[in-house]
Amino acid sequence: MGKPHHGPDVEPNILCLCPNCHVRLDIGAIAVDEDWSVIARSELAGAGLLQKLAVRDGHRIHPEYLRYHRKYWEQRGAGEGS
Repeated sequence: MGKPHHGPDVEPNILCLCPNCHVRLDIGAIAVDEDWSVIARSELAGAGLLQKLAVRDGHRIHPEYLRYHRKYWEQRGAGEGS
């Protein structure tokens, strides 16, 4: 994760997303639960979201990174920008 989070640049902290979902994640409109469910956190999430992310065999994001993102946006509120 980039500024202001400065998360580690390691494989367990990488999600491959389309540009639209990347922005949605960055602004807190969506989050990802530990079971890979996509959580729409605001009307900014838009329509047509997958219920769960597709995961390639052998790639697992560390649950702590997903938890950090969810807690960050729960504390700030979705849609404020990073």
